[in-house]
Amino acid sequence: MARKFECVKDINDGKDLWKISVKVKEKWSNSKDGKQSIELLVFDDKGDDISVFIPHEVIQNNEQVNDLSVNNTYTMQNFQVSKNDDLYKASHHVYKLRFNGGTIVKDVNVHKIGDPVINIKPFTEIANLDFHEDLLYDVIGLVDQVGYSQPTHGNRKVQVNLTLRDLGNTPIACTLWQNYALKFFNVQNEAKGDPIIVFMKYAKIKKEGKWPLTISNTWNTTKLFINEEVPEIIDFKKRLLAGIENGTVDRFAETPTQMMSQSYGSSQYTPQQTFMNNADLITLTKMVQLPQETKCVTIVKTIKIKPTKYGWYYMTCFKCPKQCFGAAPPFICGDGHETEAEILRYKLDVEVGDGDVKATFVFWDRECEQLIGKSATVLRAQMLQDGITDPLDYPEEIDLITGKKIAVKVKWQPKWKTGSVIQINQGYDFINEIAAMFSPADAPQGQIQDDKSTLLIEDNSTAESIVQKKDEVEPTDTDADVADGDEIVIPTFSLSASDEIDPDILGMKTPSKRSGNDLMCTSQNAELEDVIGEKQSSTKMLKVGGKTSGRKGLKVPKKE
Repeated sequence: MARKFECVKDINDGKDLWKISVKVKEKWSNSKDGKQSIELLVFDDKGDDISVFIPHEVIQNNEQVNDLSVNNTYTMQNFQVSKNDDLYKASHHVYKLRFNGGTIVKDVNVHKIGDPVINIKPFTEIANLDFHEDLLYDVIGLVDQVGYSQPTHGNRKVQVNLTLRDLGNTPIACTLWQNYALKFFNVQNEAKGDPIIVFMKYAKIKKEGKWPLTISNTWNTTKLFINEEVPEIIDFKKRLLAGIENGTVDRFAETPTQMMSQSYGSSQYTPQQTFMNNADLITLTKMVQLPQETKCVTIVKTIKIKPTKYGWYYMTCFKCPKQCFGAAPPFICGDGHETEAEILRYKLDVEVGDGDVKATFVFWDRECEQLIGKSATVLRAQMLQDGITDPLDYPEEIDLITGKKIAVKVKWQPKWKTGSVIQINQGYDFINEIAAMFSPADAPQGQIQDDKSTLLIEDNSTAESIVQKKDEVEPTDTDADVADGDEIVIPTFSLSASDEIDPDILGMKTPSKRSGNDLMCTSQNAELEDVIGEKQSSTKMLKVGGKTSGRKGLKVPKKE
């Protein structure tokens, strides 16, 4: 009787006579000491994959194995099965297969097997150390900062240190080496104001130790796509635009110059000027009378928290900016995406005032964590320990937001008579500098108390509103919902090793007293260690343009 097909997930080293129908997902050709070998990643109709190694001696005796192609299906039978002990594993299967003289490959494109499912690793899971260093993962993110770069060969390997940010505004450090770095430099030089989106298949992740928690490429297994028309990048940029329009995703640095200025501290703008960029300096009295949406900077005092029927936090999707719902995982967003881990974000309606004038401002995750000193996830965990599960039961720590004199950048939305907070600063000297920008007739009514509190700067100056319909914030308990916007047009660029980074990173005008040009804040230079590792057998995060997205910035080693 003919041997039956078996599932990839069932493969073990208890026998070698396995018969499987598979589709080739990836193919790598390697050469060492003049001997060629081939590695495949194959998967079956259940979506389970396994690594396959074809040694030099098999290729010599059967050159047809060179014709094995990605996206083709085959019947494969008889292998040497062994433990998957690769230093970096493209497949998470416990075992791997090795061709030998008895291996059979036949039935080209007879089997009907769909396309592979790409499992993007959420940055929140990486930040929470939910990964294994010997496994390779698919990651995607927006380039938010460019740090130390070595664009040409010299005393150091060619490299570029980046900060990637996902749609949840979670930043992760990333280092690209050698040809991967050269590809980035080429795209960066041609970006011309478009966002740079990096999609890495089979990237490795190194835990924080001597250097920060970092994503990087392997020697040759990693596949890098930058601003290319692949489904993952197309989907990401579509959701990026929706998130930016609705204020749940911070805007990207619009030029390579801006990204470099974040890293090298070359900005000639003061913190107050950066705070003021693209905003009108206006009192709360005049703000509440504005007839159209306007970005404003003013000085107010937080008075009290205004409870809503949705409570003090919400769950968000890791794939898009929409709110998630459900009592247990998987949590489902409005677009039907499934999220296994809870991603909690603050959302608080806060009454603010200036003299006798009062208004409601919506404070988001970054501002709340800045003022409270704890993330929504940590605070909810503490509430659960006290046996409290109802989001309508506001923790005492929430009261820390009230009674603060702050400089605030806000998007005023007259339809709802509500402001969506973009950026805050409660530093005494900083507030005095902002207050001095008002004309005597327009000065805020409230007096700044002589209390030199610790400088607390929250730079999320590009967040503009909430996860709400039509880019508006409704103060009366509206469910978060975002409609997908138009696609961002991002060109694809080819690799050219001769391309270099634009050295002109200081061509900026000095802003006026009341407004500033769109410029990101500075950050620290970084140089990460060479963490390239060849695939072989063996038996917190950078601060993003001054923003931490509710997470502490990691210490970055200075350039030697």
